[in-house]
Amino acid sequence: MSVNENRTAAIAEIRSVIEDWASAMREKDAGRVLAHGTEDCLVYSLAPPLKETAAGAEGLEQWFSTWKGPLGYRFQELEISAGGDVAFATALTHLSGEKLDGEKAALWFRQTLGLRRTERGWKIAHQHESVPFYMDGSFKAAIDLEPTSDVDWQAPSPPPMAGVIAYLGVQDANATAEFYGRAFGAKEVDRKYAEDGKRLIHCHLTINGGALMLSDPFPEYGCPWKPQEGVVLHLVVDDADFWWKRAVAAGAEVTMPLAVAFWGDYYGQLRDPFGVLWAIVAPVKKN
Repeated sequence: MSVNENRTAAIAEIRSVIEDWASAMREKDAGRVLAHGTEDCLVYSLAPPLKETAAGAEGLEQWFSTWKGPLGYRFQELEISAGGDVAFATALTHLSGEKLDGEKAALWFRQTLGLRRTERGWKIAHQHESVPFYMDGSFKAAIDLEPTSDVDWQAPSPPPMAGVIAYLGVQDANATAEFYGRAFGAKEVDRKYAEDGKRLIHCHLTINGGALMLSDPFPEYGCPWKPQEGVVLHLVVDDADFWWKRAVAAGAEVTMPLAVAFWGDYYGQLRDPFGVLWAIVAPVKKN
């Protein structure tokens, strides 16, 4: 068999391996996904940390468990190059699905796979995923791009956010953001991790149409944690009872029962598990 014929046969075999690997991703079959990798497969994924070795199925199964039903996972512009016992493949990959909370997710990202020929056939030895960042100073991941997207680099940056925005230093920003999602319907806009891959340098949430920022303490940079004092975050809403019951059910502590206050508003205060006071407020409806 000629060199070109060997290369063509190898590329066909590699394509079959990648297609079955993608099929296993769609079916959320962690064991089958990992069976296509080497034992020391190095993974540079979209999620923290900066790098990891895909040594077990536990982390992958945990991630799969956050999705309802099968995943959408497909390639566009899959290109494969092979020579001898090594090969690499590049593609634009589309991930889509429905999270357990009903949120629909879909994004394109760039993917490179490095493969080695082993006694058990071609195996994925390196997996690299990435998304570009907007270079306007926001460092926002460009997850809204599609293969046909054109980026206007001369377009103006988004306008500044209005009003005064609370920026909280909390002991566990990840846990705080998750709690605010359950208690106050918070939606995440952006997050940035520190070099340790655990603490958050920045987390941008929206709650009731407004922005709230969070970060972990960084005592090594002169930003230690301090208890929250003298601050109350106000949520002015239409249905105070709904917001109140949801927050209490999530674990917020009642510090002032919801009632008609002497100044005329329907008002109550709660303390979240991280020591932050919240007020839920609604105008009293007049008959």
